[in-house]
Amino acid sequence: MEFTLSAFVESLRNEMYRSFPFEVEYLNQEKHPRRTGHIRDVAFKNNPTITLDENTLMFEIGNQYAEERYPYYHILQDAPYIRKRGQATSKTRGSQAKVNYLAKRDYNRVEWNGKTYTREYSKNIRGSRNRIGKVSYWATDYMGREYFLDRESNSYENRHFNYINDMLNFPILDNLAREFGLKRKRTQLTGLAEDYQAQTNDEHSLLTNMISEMMSSFEGD
Repeated sequence: MEFTLSAFVESLRNEMYRSFPFEVEYLNQEKHPRRTGHIRDVAFKNNPTITLDENTLMFEIGNQYAEERYPYYHILQDAPYIRKRGQATSKTRGSQAKVNYLAKRDYNRVEWNGKTYTREYSKNIRGSRNRIGKVSYWATDYMGREYFLDRESNSYENRHFNYINDMLNFPILDNLAREFGLKRKRTQLTGLAEDYQAQTNDEHSLLTNMISEMMSSFEGD
């Protein structure tokens, strides 16, 4: 397909939508009986694509409605382990849980205390993936069937941890490269320090930089 920025972004959005974490309707209702819809719809599909200039298009993951009613799209990205229902504490709920106007919550915000950068749920997780033997998690038996190993623990493994990074690295970027005749380059992720700097400079800078970083993962033949 001939490359145009609008066609590229449309394909990117379609690929991301298909790769978003998704639960069949009965599981969604069982886990979230007071909510309707799925996170890929309320936090992504209905967000507009915004033209910043002739060379830059932008779209967001998340919106005020999603922040108010579906904030777990942040948790699925950032938290390697999730507390079971009724097991959360004021600490594990995080500082955003204290925001009175729920639509103004921002779980993606980076904070700086003069020594370290932190983001809600993504902080203090170094080495925590080795906790799998201590929490509940999904496993596979010898027949290839999945089952839930429910340990006596207050947490379970988040199978969707880093789902945004993962969906882009495989298979979305490869698919886009084939579709538009581009060549994959080595991808790089910004750290909390870079995100904090972008956040303080301009409310659109972080999103623009994320698009730029993604676009820099390709080069024409």
